[in-house]
Amino acid sequence: MSDTWLTPEEVGELTGLKPNSWKAQCRKLAHMNIKFRPNGAGRPLVERAAVLSGSAKKAATKSQPNWDAMNGKAA
Repeated sequence: MSDTWLTPEEVGELTGLKPNSWKAQCRKLAHMNIKFRPNGAGRPLVERAAVLSGSAKKAATKSQPNWDAMNGKAA
């Protein structure tokens, strides 16, 4: 196990895709707003710290509109 990068099996578990379907994993990671970089062979490298810190979860969180402002109410 690497301290820096998730293993291919861990990336597969994270994405729900087979560990050797690298192109599909890259698309899924991008859709999930998880930062990665493909290595020379195309396998997505995901930093373990990025997943454990919750930064991916924060990036995926969308802010809610100000419904009061949209309904003409003063804030």
